[in-house]
Amino acid sequence: MTPDYRVVIIGAGVVGLAVARALAEIKIESVLIIESEPNFGRGISGRSSEVIHSGIYYPENSFKSKFCIRGRNLLYDYCENNTIDHQRIGKIIIASESQENALKDLYQLGISKGMDDLRLLTAKEIKDLEPFIKGVQGLLVPSTGIVDSHQLMSQFHQRSVNSNHDYLFKSRVRHCESVPGGYRLMIQSPSEDLESVTSAWVINAAGLNSDHISNLIISKKLTPEILFSKGNYFSLSNQWKNRFSHLVYPLPDVKHGSLGIHLSFDQTGSVKLGPDAHFLESNVEDYSIDESLLSTFYEAASAYIVGLEKNDLSPDFTGIRPNLRSKSPGFDDFYISHEKDKGFPGWINLIGIESPGLTAAIAIGEEVAGWVSEV
Repeated sequence: MTPDYRVVIIGAGVVGLAVARALAEIKIESVLIIESEPNFGRGISGRSSEVIHSGIYYPENSFKSKFCIRGRNLLYDYCENNTIDHQRIGKIIIASESQENALKDLYQLGISKGMDDLRLLTAKEIKDLEPFIKGVQGLLVPSTGIVDSHQLMSQFHQRSVNSNHDYLFKSRVRHCESVPGGYRLMIQSPSEDLESVTSAWVINAAGLNSDHISNLIISKKLTPEILFSKGNYFSLSNQWKNRFSHLVYPLPDVKHGSLGIHLSFDQTGSVKLGPDAHFLESNVEDYSIDESLLSTFYEAASAYIVGLEKNDLSPDFTGIRPNLRSKSPGFDDFYISHEKDKGFPGWINLIGIESPGLTAAIAIGEEVAGWVSEV
């Protein structure tokens, strides 16, 4: 069988687009990208803090650490070369009373991964850098930054289109089967008609639906399951605009599997707090914001922001992360796998690509493109 396409990518979020961009860079033009939304970047990728992460938090040999650190360096270079709005501003991780040892452990983890620009800060040094921030001790992480994720995704998409890649929006994959030389996908278009397309390779970058897409072809017992984690964001009033030079994070919230309610800002200096983390057992994609959490956000943020008032906060937006459903508490890594050892050559699963997925996207895309080009 001669397939219709060499590669089909399911999902046009930042990771799917990064894969398409990487394939374009190595001159692979026979590519179809299938997206359920009306346009690219409308799901997980359009609802984030837009932070370029350092990679400090993740275990040394994990995919999150590997792809975040490599991706961060690639992302800064890509933004410079393609005039994408970004700033390498650094962040300060704040320790309160009794958290100093945990902060020092985080510092040592970063040093073990080659982050030789980290610096522990005294309370006075924190205040000198950020007059409106307080903490018993701090950790300065200079490699953290912010990026306009929409500009980034637009650039990836344009590079893909320029290589004659095809896009199907408002379309969902309903069925998949192995055929000689690859896979046949049944796609439901907006007209509700089913279309058939064949491909030698399938890249599953379907975000919140990536486990379901995998289960169309691979047993549920052989691939991980996703649990939705919803995060709320609250914005600060305009009087806080441009008051901060660094992103500010508390120590990670291990209990809820998040980095804690942190302070970030965009290219205009507008400040937001979040996300928090709430697991949605029903996995319903609900983006309504819980305004009753304002007091919780205020209490968390006022622990490190000097002079913050409750009426400075207002509801902003929410996002949902595709966390891997753990059978036991602990660290959940990305699931990145060419499933040939399970009997599915040419099928690549990218499941549970949550934060730091934006930072890691270029590195993940190049890794996947390398697997495709080897054959």
